[in-house]
Amino acid sequence: AMTCVAPSSDHTYFAKKEHLFPCLQEDSGIPTEQFLSACQGLAEFVGFMGTAFSPVKSDIAGNVTKVRTRWLKDPIGQDTLQKLIDSDLRDNGGKLGIATEGLLWLKRGLEFMLLMLIYMVRDYRKDKANTESLVGVINGAYEGSLKRHHGFISKQVFKVVIHAAPYRKTIMKAVAEGRDGMDDVCIGHIEEHLDNFKVNVATLVDYYVAKGLDTPNPNPNPLP
Repeated sequence: AMTCVAPSSDHTYFAKKEHLFPCLQEDSGIPTEQFLSACQGLAEFVGFMGTAFSPVKSDIAGNVTKVRTRWLKDPIGQDTLQKLIDSDLRDNGGKLGIATEGLLWLKRGLEFMLLMLIYMVRDYRKDKANTESLVGVINGAYEGSLKRHHGFISKQVFKVVIHAAPYRKTIMKAVAEGRDGMDDVCIGHIEEHLDNFKVNVATLVDYYVAKGLDTPNPNPNPLP
């Protein structure tokens, strides 16, 4: 079942409605404003992971800005991402413009973040005592998403990032806004919104593939 409301109890980072991905109705498009707000929230979440992750944070935030700049030119006419993509392509003779290229990389970053959160929740549920290190989680998410789009240099940069991964409890404390002992609650809040996050990403991925702007993932289901 899709969770489309913020959890009412316990304020954590993922319980704030501005950090939630929009609840998609059948064929209605992805609401641009709420989607960008959720992406900005994810960029800030990446900030909790330490300075090694600042390239990832600035990449997501920079792409959000490119899409937002385009959206603000015609907020009503581009109230869904699909309309924004169509409009940007129209203005650029069917080729990627600044906004559609920004959104392409934003989408790829989201695929990475989604996998990372899925793996993090899965490991926590399976064996929380022995899954404090997130190196395996982040590496698995990278292999299943961004890696195929990266050239040699980016791959080397990412290796450094992966090995600087913080412990899960460090991130959980940040998600709990500085409180200890909230890991169960935080993981629960993340888990509640994964389905919604997944549907937003899948819808966007499919749209880019349908428009011939990106290639399908050769390994479309990296989840065990």
